[in-house]
Amino acid sequence: MAAVWPYGCPAGSPFHLAVLVMTAVTFTSAMKQNTSEIACVFISQKVEGSGTPEALVSPKISNILEDLGCYLNSQGTENIYEPTQNVEVNLFEDIELKVIMNISEVISCFWFFKESQPCKPSLDSENRYVASLAFSQIKEAQAGKYTLSVISKTSNYTVVVPVLIRKKPRKPYFRKTEKSDAIECISESYPQPSVEWIFCKTPEDSCRDKIHDETGEIDGIQVAQQELFQTSIWCCAVNDLGRECSRLFTIDLNETRATPLPELFLKVGEPLLIRCRAVHHNYKFRIKLSFENKEVEQDRQFEGLEYQTDLSAIRVQYVFASAAGRSNSGRYTCSSTAHPNQTALVRVLEKGFINITDSKEDFEIGEEEFCFAVNFTAYPPVRCMWLFSKKAFSCKQSYSVDGHSISSKFCNHQHRSGIYVFYAENDDMAKTKKFTLYVRRKPEVTVQLSFKQISCVADSYPASSWVWRNCPELNSSNCTEEITEGIHNFLPERRSLGSWISSSTLDIKETTTTFSVECCANNSAGSTCKKSLINLAVAGAVSSPLDNAAFYASTGFFLLLIAFLFVFIFLKYRKQFRYESQLQMIQMVGPLDNDYIYVDFREFEYDLKWEFPRENLEFGEVLGSGAFGKVVNATAYGISNAGDSVQVAVKMLKEKPDASEKDALMSELKMMTHIGSHENIVNLLGACTVSGPIYLIFEYCCYGDLLNYLRSKREKFHWTLTDIFKQHNFSFYHNIHLNQNSRKGIHLKYGVNTTLCREDEFEITQSQNMNVTSRSNGIVLYSEEDKIEHASRQTDEEEDFNVLTFEDLLCFSYQIAKGMEFLESKSCIHRDLAARNILVTHGKVMKICDFGLARDVVNDSNYIVRGSARLPVKWMAPESLFERTYTMKSDVWSYGILLWEIFSLGVNPYPGIQVDSNFYKLIQSGFKMDQPYYATKNVYRVMQSCWALDSRKRPSFSCLVSSLACQLAEAEGAVYQNMKENVSTHSSSIKTKPHVNRDEESLLSPAVLQHEDSQVEK
Repeated sequence: MAAVWPYGCPAGSPFHLAVLVMTAVTFTSAMKQNTSEIACVFISQKVEGSGTPEALVSPKISNILEDLGCYLNSQGTENIYEPTQNVEVNLFEDIELKVIMNISEVISCFWFFKESQPCKPSLDSENRYVASLAFSQIKEAQAGKYTLSVISKTSNYTVVVPVLIRKKPRKPYFRKTEKSDAIECISESYPQPSVEWIFCKTPEDSCRDKIHDETGEIDGIQVAQQELFQTSIWCCAVNDLGRECSRLFTIDLNETRATPLPELFLKVGEPLLIRCRAVHHNYKFRIKLSFENKEVEQDRQFEGLEYQTDLSAIRVQYVFASAAGRSNSGRYTCSSTAHPNQTALVRVLEKGFINITDSKEDFEIGEEEFCFAVNFTAYPPVRCMWLFSKKAFSCKQSYSVDGHSISSKFCNHQHRSGIYVFYAENDDMAKTKKFTLYVRRKPEVTVQLSFKQISCVADSYPASSWVWRNCPELNSSNCTEEITEGIHNFLPERRSLGSWISSSTLDIKETTTTFSVECCANNSAGSTCKKSLINLAVAGAVSSPLDNAAFYASTGFFLLLIAFLFVFIFLKYRKQFRYESQLQMIQMVGPLDNDYIYVDFREFEYDLKWEFPRENLEFGEVLGSGAFGKVVNATAYGISNAGDSVQVAVKMLKEKPDASEKDALMSELKMMTHIGSHENIVNLLGACTVSGPIYLIFEYCCYGDLLNYLRSKREKFHWTLTDIFKQHNFSFYHNIHLNQNSRKGIHLKYGVNTTLCREDEFEITQSQNMNVTSRSNGIVLYSEEDKIEHASRQTDEEEDFNVLTFEDLLCFSYQIAKGMEFLESKSCIHRDLAARNILVTHGKVMKICDFGLARDVVNDSNYIVRGSARLPVKWMAPESLFERTYTMKSDVWSYGILLWEIFSLGVNPYPGIQVDSNFYKLIQSGFKMDQPYYATKNVYRVMQSCWALDSRKRPSFSCLVSSLACQLAEAEGAVYQNMKENVSTHSSSIKTKPHVNRDEESLLSPAVLQHEDSQVEK
């Protein structure tokens, strides 16, 4: 498994701020004590008591930092540094190597381990270069020598750091010794294991018949000739971290025949050793091992004979190969003149395997004892662990008699709900299996008071139901009279995995001044009740009976509290809606679309590879500003390549943000690093989080948002490029070269054969002999020699024409669907997909963004107050609007509204319809907008499919991508044919009918749309 390189390691690096501070102090101390140009430091992070119940509940993280003592090992043109001590770490541990270089300007820097990877050294506070190499849960394949090669202005430097992984021994294997007919046992691990031979049925320590190597200085010990006749021969390798045993593969003719056939797994190149053994009272009997009913070659076998005192004999015969090949796979039969034959199967594999048996993955338990269990087969043997909440726990394996069927159990869950992961790896692959544990627990009830109303809230699993009762006496525990009126039970809300919040309120309508009520929350784990004393004399307060002095004191207190709340609300008016990124990653916890939780990135670690020096940012104009923050245009120096300057957009909070807003922005940063990049989303380039306000650095899109882009192009819209050429007497046609055979050089962005699509399906099939490539601006068909010309033609088109065509609108729709398909693959939902949240850049490339932080939602008429938030109700799916449920399919609904915006050239959706109670009734009844003026029937059908009331009937984004690709191909074909016919006649006066079916136009004409849009803007 490859190392996790610096500036390329995954989001969620395990190193905290405290570690960084500690590291900086150690760096400074090490450099002051050592005048060498190079210093090496090793940082490890360990969970104290890992694998114990205490570590599961309250892990204590210990950060260990060591100076490796790098010294100059040779002189000359290249300075070679080696550490005085090796890096020794445990398997699945988090570590980081740091090399501090007090040298002149670095020209190039590379890490080498199996393959090379460029590193980007950063500068510390003392202007020294620091190169880092981080490993998250280091694997066995990552052990070895790591080499850092640095070229500076004055000299070359090489730093070699050996990394040794402490682990229990590998499962031993057997081979024939080279010089004699004896057997050798080999096991590898660090620290070096001791090896012992055990001659019992099971390799227990209690077995007294064994040979032990006490020194542990050799890889293996050979078994003496006289021991080769034992019934069972085991070899065990032992070190401080564990013990592993293997049994010599034996076909024993005196044992009961095995059913099914015993199997021996090997990989190509591993030694093969099979023993045939038999005992008989007549020593004259013979035995023979054959392969696929053929006698084994003489140089691949050896045998032995031992006489017993009763004239019986033990005969053994071995078949061996120093390096097994695929030709060694097959049936090996052990035959005897005095015993029935027995056969075993040998499988020589090109590559190892891990097969985990399918089993139940979701469990709901109470207080009973419970263990997760995994059954699997594997070769070579696996190293495994159990993971929960970013912590690793030891994994114990139990082997079946054949040694290939394996099981592992995990019981130390401490009855904590959550997702548990079994991880197993060998030299060839890694497998995981996830389990979800729901722990039933009684409700925890709290009581809250509002005027003339009392509320009870319960935290439990599963969700609670409610019962309210009257208590006949103030201090009585006998509350038996059930209340049925004035109760409002609310739908439970999932707070986290294994936690439901249920609430119920009771309207207070009693005529007596003081009385007592009880609310009881019930679920399958039990019932919890809370009793409250109501005193209506103090504004419905829950209290004990009060005397006059206490009454006035309480009244004064509540008046002061109300005054304070008014002042607080006034001061916080602009921040009444808490900032939260619209883009959210979800984790499905059940089979239903709405059975999910939002991933809480506050628990993730920020990967410092994204950190960018804030002094390398030069700010420009403000691109957008809102209640919570702003987006500013800036120039970033060296963010892509040293010496280059790039225009970027910097997202930041306003001055003096509160802690929740900082957490929200940091969570968004961690989420973006986790999502990754795509050509149709506004990609994260870097961030500034240290020593100042938080900045998120994104790609800059020069043409602004799609909504204003569409509106600005209304006067420049043409149905096809043919119309443009005709309008200008084909004066632009010098840029186009139509080749009938290959369409080589065609000045169109989407060349796909229209016969590839079917109108009635959301499918596209690609011909095998076509070179079809997906691009950010559509589908491109061209030969290899056209690739260089293609990019320049895109810019030429934009500069020469500066227009908008129907094909462009299709292309915009296709690109946005591609971006959403990517987000869907990452389990991300957008929640505010609209033309205002799509940015346009060079080449008419569409990029999905979320700059809601810089949007003035208070003064934006698109965001309507609904409940405690301002929501873009005209873009929201019914389930989001009425149930506050956001899913992938609710984004599909919003995408349909976005399509309507595109094909109306930026008209506000539902023109002429006010957002009021009638609007909500229309949505619930299945109302759909009419076909926009610039859309075809096929495009409108796509919109309608997105607006299905049943979210299960809406298409996926992958389906939408295929559908739009088909329509794009057909439009391209029509344009090509139309242009070909017009150019052949060289007549600019011929008015061809556009390929769009104008007879099926919407009732809304461009003039009407323009009027509606102006009314909305007013």
